[in-house]
Amino acid sequence: MKNKKAVISTLVGISIFCFSFSAFAESPNDNVKKGSQSLEPIIQISSSQADEEPPKFLKPDRTLKQRHITQSESKRGYKANEVIVKFKQNKSVASLGAAGRAKGLKEIKHLDKQLGIKTLQFDTNVASVNEIVSFLNASDDVEYAEPNYIYKPSAVPDPMYNQLWGLKNSGQSIDGVPGKVGIDIKAEGAWTKTKGSTSTVIAVIDTGTDIFHPDLKDNIWKNPGEIANDGIDNDSNGYIDDVNGWNFFDGNNDVYYSAGEDAHGTHVSGTISGRTNTIGVIGVSPNVKIMPLKFIGPFGGSLEDAILAVNYAKAKGVKISNNSWGGGGFSQALYDVIKNSNSLFVAAAGNDGVNADSSPMYPAAYNLSNILSVAALNNTGNLASFSNYGATSVDIAAPGEQILSTTPENTYDFFDGTSMASPHATGAAALVTAVYPSYTPLQIKDKLMKSVTKLSSLTGKVATGGLLNAQTAVASTDIDGNIPGVPFTGTSKTSTLNATSDKDDVYSIKLLKGEKLSVTLSGATGTDFDLYLYDKTATTVNSSQKIVAYSEKANTSSESFTFVAPSDGTYYLDVYAYKGSGSYTVNVKYGVTAGTYEDVNSNVSFNGNWQKVSTSSASGGSYKWVNESSASTQLVFNGTGISYTAFKDSTQGIAKVTLDGVSYTVDLFSSSPQYKATVFSKTGLKAGRHVLKIEWTGKIHTGAKKTATKINVDSFIVK
Repeated sequence: MKNKKAVISTLVGISIFCFSFSAFAESPNDNVKKGSQSLEPIIQISSSQADEEPPKFLKPDRTLKQRHITQSESKRGYKANEVIVKFKQNKSVASLGAAGRAKGLKEIKHLDKQLGIKTLQFDTNVASVNEIVSFLNASDDVEYAEPNYIYKPSAVPDPMYNQLWGLKNSGQSIDGVPGKVGIDIKAEGAWTKTKGSTSTVIAVIDTGTDIFHPDLKDNIWKNPGEIANDGIDNDSNGYIDDVNGWNFFDGNNDVYYSAGEDAHGTHVSGTISGRTNTIGVIGVSPNVKIMPLKFIGPFGGSLEDAILAVNYAKAKGVKISNNSWGGGGFSQALYDVIKNSNSLFVAAAGNDGVNADSSPMYPAAYNLSNILSVAALNNTGNLASFSNYGATSVDIAAPGEQILSTTPENTYDFFDGTSMASPHATGAAALVTAVYPSYTPLQIKDKLMKSVTKLSSLTGKVATGGLLNAQTAVASTDIDGNIPGVPFTGTSKTSTLNATSDKDDVYSIKLLKGEKLSVTLSGATGTDFDLYLYDKTATTVNSSQKIVAYSEKANTSSESFTFVAPSDGTYYLDVYAYKGSGSYTVNVKYGVTAGTYEDVNSNVSFNGNWQKVSTSSASGGSYKWVNESSASTQLVFNGTGISYTAFKDSTQGIAKVTLDGVSYTVDLFSSSPQYKATVFSKTGLKAGRHVLKIEWTGKIHTGAKKTATKINVDSFIVK
């Protein structure tokens, strides 16, 4: 039995917004020179809902070829006996000699003669794909080698997808009303880049959610700090066995009570994160996790429980919450809690059909920068008749009429309301987070608002004058087109640029003092893309000021430069389209590569008053020593091993050596002078970036004089 909490005078007039339980879109014949337009195009929407004939698409004639991919290969993700290789100029499989012949390597196809990309076949009885790829990449004759990957169609398998007009409006009729082609959130375009991250958690603050629904069960959040059904508050947050969230209305951990009571939250959750599978529907961000936080019961929910739910999500570090509810008067407490929630609070604008600028509905109308207020649009591109609007209090519009989604007990239904519009925006916010994980809630909101599809029907009705556009929001535009850019994770990035409409992709790169950065760029044929690195004090890439390194060859996108950071900080890499449009790949390498680096090398950074001693006995003719607190030296290198050589005598003490965060003690004392002594060495490191730091400790060798505290550096040898 469940202890249903009495709904007493503390209940505010909070209601769920559900009425009934039942980028620039061009037609193929449009020919618009977008680059010459000084203003964003606004799609003209007729107030009439007259049927429009869908555009006719012509399929090109195709010559079909028989291809064979086995089931095991499809599951593995690449062909079992083939690799793709780019040889260096004037090199071929014959250049691999006897080693290549022993592996059965032979060329079977030229994929790109200009670039020299070929398909090679090999003997699977001799080597695996991974072994062949490693063998080829280790050859001086090969630019790169990789598996012959298998790509699968990105069509949506969910059988009800053609009824989800909000995700893709092809003009299909919904409840007898033909839609307007392209009036949707461009979900498919966004999905080519991401379907959301499984590490993203969305709080659905609402009624309960049917966590057993087949389209939701695999996307329900699990509290990593809680052990199920042990009766203990394992994570010490005040809630016992809160494995999947919490039911604030009933005061227990049962986030799903009944079909009649929890249909609304279930429907909202499906629009955000319905699973990609072969049943039912799909959500806007089908990979993200839903945290059900129930505070609304059969007759509403209390302000108290709303606040508890918001604070629960905050305590768990949730970055985005969906709030398809409202009512009651202005609450300073709720205002303050939302303001301090450290999250993007996506809220339904309300279903009274009024101007919220003059008749505000809370919480959507609170004047807070972290609230995204969402109006409802129908499938013809018009504001839904029930939707609230407001040029200052409502931010954006999203599909909210005749929206099909999950309902309890394995069912699906069409609902209307700004409640249905809000989760479209929440799902899009989750997609943005997947592409830009470092974004703050305000940056996510800004990205969504700057990415809308402008509609004449929304001019003066919502602040942006536009419809949510998930594709543009996750594309390489806007915020990543200028400083601060997006973090450069990994060592390679591939994207696209257009000299007319998308000129810059900006990446932030953190460097240590003395760290060497090597950057190379390659771009599509016919393009002229350039590389620029801006100083950490730069504020924009729309200027030549603050450029510290660059490469801008004429009529090519093959660019490269190296840079040594003069100080710690975040620098900004700008890939710029001077001419043409197409794809590019930019690769970075951090640190110096194999070689010997003397104490005077610019890549070896020093902090403190280091003194240089010139002597022919030292490596390179000198070494540097120091004898003061806080003194250190550092080298960032890219390799698999490192050695540190030093001068040892009776004046030297104990140095602290830290390699990739692991510290060691190194004794530099010797009763007689020793030059070029290897005092520290590590091999077998994982190939890639490593940081070696040496620090003064003030400690002495056992039995040495108290003044024997010097440390020194002669050279570093990177392997």
